[in-house]
Amino acid sequence: MEEKLGLFTLAGAIIVFFQVTCEVGKSMSNYSIQYYNGGHYPVPQTVIVVTVEVIKLVVTLVRSECRPPSFRAENLKQSLKFLLPSVLYAVNNNIYFAGLTLVTPPIWIILCSFKTVVTATLYKFFLKREITKLQFVGTLCIVLSIVVAKLGDLVGTSVAPRIPPIAFVLAIIASCNSVAAGVYTETLFKKGGENFLAQQFWLYFYGIFVAAAVHFISFTNMSLVGLTGNIAEADTRVQMLFGSALFFGGIGGLVVAAILKRLDNIVKEYSTATSNVLQAILCSFLFPEKFQLTVYIMLSMCLLFVGIYMYETHKALPSLPNKQQRTSADEDTKAPILKVEIET
Repeated sequence: MEEKLGLFTLAGAIIVFFQVTCEVGKSMSNYSIQYYNGGHYPVPQTVIVVTVEVIKLVVTLVRSECRPPSFRAENLKQSLKFLLPSVLYAVNNNIYFAGLTLVTPPIWIILCSFKTVVTATLYKFFLKREITKLQFVGTLCIVLSIVVAKLGDLVGTSVAPRIPPIAFVLAIIASCNSVAAGVYTETLFKKGGENFLAQQFWLYFYGIFVAAAVHFISFTNMSLVGLTGNIAEADTRVQMLFGSALFFGGIGGLVVAAILKRLDNIVKEYSTATSNVLQAILCSFLFPEKFQLTVYIMLSMCLLFVGIYMYETHKALPSLPNKQQRTSADEDTKAPILKVEIET
């Protein structure tokens, strides 16, 4: 049985570190390419989504020593369960790019922040996982931290552009899709009893076709120009940022899959919350007319890490037989040492 990880283990911390790094790199690169390209992407955003899925599939094939799963009819039938999350992720990825043309990355994360609590609620009431009260308080602190990080703008005290109503609508749709896709994919990864690389292969394999279908529905231009846009004529800075966006988008997707497999979906959410603080600092320097650094950032960081600590260190202990419970109680009486069970 594969060992489960907690955030406060070396492997868990490394996974989360890479997730935060990729999230910051992806968001800043994707926002920058349209910011420095006249407010639009150098290639259709749907093409970016397809390309990132191709990158993730190729990397997965390399990791599996170029041995893809069998394409026999029975195996293909079993793989269809990955079609639904592929559809949800394709929709969400395109909404994400649309959202970045309306608001800065930190604001977009703020708009989608309530999905952390939704995820914890799903764990508690639908997946029947034990979520303690202190864990719920931790998730609330995480959400509150990313709200406080931009509280000045939300209450209208900042001179940065106001949030357009369509951004709220897109964020609501994206949040619901994200929770559904994340929880469902985590369930498939952990309970499927299949090879993890094979599971990733099918997720990205279907993701390419779904994302390509979204492109052909959205854009009627089937020519090469319709696929490549003006990337060849774009500024060198934009081209470099485009390559950076593809790199961080592809690697970041693989890291998210590792989080869903070895940790859980909540870890993905508060990794995103951590990256939001870093993105806020970067945006305040790179795009000062779009985003301003405020005194709320430090308070936000404090709330964020308090929330992470509370969620990770106050998980419900596994049920023990009565005899074991009495033994544990006796030991606790003799040596009152805090015992933290890192389990997902």
